[in-house]
Amino acid sequence: MALWSDRQNSEQALKTQAQSSLEQLVRVTSDNVRSYLQSASQIVKVNRANMGSGLISADDPSGQLLNFQALLDSVPQLNGVLVGHADGRFVFARRDGPGNTERFTRVIEVRPERRVLTSTYNQTGTLTSQSSEANDYDPRARPWYVLAQQKPGEVVWTDPYIFASSGQPGVTVASSLTGPGGPFVIGADVQLRQLADFLTGVQISANGRAFITDGSGHAIATSRAWPGEPGTGVPLLSEVADPALRALLDDNGLPATREGTRWYTVNGQQFAAVLRPVEVQPGVNWMVGVYAPTTDFTAGLNGSRSPLLFVLLVSLGGSLLAWPIVLRATRPLAELQRQATTDYLTGLPNRASFMAQLNETLRDPPGSAALGVAMFDLDGFKQVNDTFGHHTGDEVLHAVGARMLAALRVGDTLGRLGGDEFALLIQANSREEVRLRVEGVLDAIARRPIIVDGISHALASTAGLAFHDTDTRTTHPTEPRPENSAQLIARADTALIRGKRREKGRVWVEGEVTMPTLFR
Repeated sequence: MALWSDRQNSEQALKTQAQSSLEQLVRVTSDNVRSYLQSASQIVKVNRANMGSGLISADDPSGQLLNFQALLDSVPQLNGVLVGHADGRFVFARRDGPGNTERFTRVIEVRPERRVLTSTYNQTGTLTSQSSEANDYDPRARPWYVLAQQKPGEVVWTDPYIFASSGQPGVTVASSLTGPGGPFVIGADVQLRQLADFLTGVQISANGRAFITDGSGHAIATSRAWPGEPGTGVPLLSEVADPALRALLDDNGLPATREGTRWYTVNGQQFAAVLRPVEVQPGVNWMVGVYAPTTDFTAGLNGSRSPLLFVLLVSLGGSLLAWPIVLRATRPLAELQRQATTDYLTGLPNRASFMAQLNETLRDPPGSAALGVAMFDLDGFKQVNDTFGHHTGDEVLHAVGARMLAALRVGDTLGRLGGDEFALLIQANSREEVRLRVEGVLDAIARRPIIVDGISHALASTAGLAFHDTDTRTTHPTEPRPENSAQLIARADTALIRGKRREKGRVWVEGEVTMPTLFR
């Protein structure tokens, strides 16, 4: 009976672990989705303010394209930026080519006659092709223009639709206003494929799935392929769902929200699911969901070949094994690896994982590229933690990690080293680009307050940045100076400590603050 009780306890322990893992996964995913999507809203608001004030002319296509190119270079979440006028004029720039490193632009003029100029640029900004072929595209007939004109002055979100220029599904955030030349609409595109790419990297279980849907029940993105036929447009969840997901949908094809983890059975198999609404804009709510069969988390607890059963049989022939060993024997290896390399609070790589990645990069550093490591320290976090307790502090750290992660580029490595200390590894074309990208992460942290239990916490961060110099030599002129991860981290940490004594809330590059100037 004691062994049977232990088995039941083990099942319950693993179910509790599964519930905690799914809930944490949904929190991290929903925060990243929110940050990812809100960038488009922020860009629309910035462009609206700049054009409304005349800082950028609504009637100057060249100036707008320069602005759009700069936005695409600095905001990785954006797929395209556009302006459509009531007379049919149109200015548009979007990412293009392999890895979205190239650019596609289109300008439509209507005076004195209709002219269309389509251009493409390579990753260095060099013009590679240009065409003036006729095109019947009319911005006034597009969903974003129609919706924005119906709600003047508001920031609106379209339902998912197929972009005319790329043929890819996406959503457009837009807002209308009136300038000297008449009414026009500003918009920003977010490609759904990028959200799908993000979810693909989410670690769930062998048969689990993470998904994103909007208020209309569209199957926006998923961590693995939908079982149904998606067709040519953006499908509904009800059209592509497997039986386990279909069981979560109500009569309208929308996930039925319920607090906490939901345990349910489909065709005799038990599943666990967690759903979390995401407010991407006031009045605009999407939803992130994760579901998986519980056998993915309790594998080995049933059946004659069960690892747990083997452990129990061995224990019957000798002394009983310690309870932690029994639990460890039933835990999937992938889960053990995840726990060993992942920070439990933020879902980011932990110190050991980050340092291992850094050491691997230093063993084979980039040739001509700049390689930098930034150390981040939250300004004001101790006061939040001391005043409101560790629960609030944990929520703040979780939100900060999500914001930082959403601000990164593909290839960047972000880790939490402990406490409110984060580290970032960046490779870029130049040191200035590395610094600008670190500044972008600082901006993402401080852009808006973090709200926990209805209380707003305005936080900022300071960063210390050090570069790995592959040209630095030892006393032997032909041998590069060996540098390990600990040394590079220490240099970045020194820049952070010295810099914070001078001014918080900015990036301090190693060497900017030296001992003679430290106490000025």
